[in-house]
Amino acid sequence: MKLSVYTFVRNGLYYDFHVVQMLRHHVPLADEIVVVEGYSDDGTYEAITQIDPKIQVVRQREDRSDPNAWHRKFKNDARARCTGDWCVLLDCDEFIPEWEFGRLRRLIETTDQAILPVRFTHFYGNYRVFIADLPEITPQTGWRIHRNLPTIEVWGDGANVREIGRTDDPPAPADAAIAVHHFGTVRHAARLRQKWRTQAKQHDARKPTWDRTPGVLFDMFPHRWEDPDFLPRLQVYDGPYIDEVVRDPAEFTRDDLWLYRHLTGRSA
Repeated sequence: MKLSVYTFVRNGLYYDFHVVQMLRHHVPLADEIVVVEGYSDDGTYEAITQIDPKIQVVRQREDRSDPNAWHRKFKNDARARCTGDWCVLLDCDEFIPEWEFGRLRRLIETTDQAILPVRFTHFYGNYRVFIADLPEITPQTGWRIHRNLPTIEVWGDGANVREIGRTDDPPAPADAAIAVHHFGTVRHAARLRQKWRTQAKQHDARKPTWDRTPGVLFDMFPHRWEDPDFLPRLQVYDGPYIDEVVRDPAEFTRDDLWLYRHLTGRSA
């Protein structure tokens, strides 16, 4: 059973996506990894092309005609290049833990479903803290694992796949969801605030637009880790760490562990 992982990236180093670590992490899981890369100018392309022969990097210009659709097109174009029997859509800050690799393989070999869910743990600030009480806009689950069928598409905001024309989620067998560790809010504080503003502009329901705010302004006014909108929602993560975190914990720490110390009452 051949398995493809697919993703997209543009300027992943600048936006602090942990993209090199993400691709390297999934090499043991996938038979191929397809990346549509948007002509980055920050060294991302050079960083990801020499990781492993399983990784196929395809350069493609973004379609700037619709700010709300360019990333969805990148993902669908990556999906169309997959040759596996099954595919997994992941953003390049999302990691399937290695202890789930075997279960995922067994699941796709036995299920009669066409699409299977994942279950997110959203880390925040560092690898030892996660968002336990999720804001309404933050998903707990996603539909990311699917048979390689021409009737399946990435849709909406690009976070899920569906069978074309279907408006409800497919049925899922009990305990089928595969864990995904999401480090989208473990990034440099300026880039995190820039990401949120960019997404808000692009997904504006009334008038999606490209955000043209200079990055230097976010450098001057970055996100504050002590943001009271987040602090009450956080808990210390006491589960196992993925291999990339164990290999390089500093790569998955962006707040100098301030949040962990705050939650545990430790001074150092």
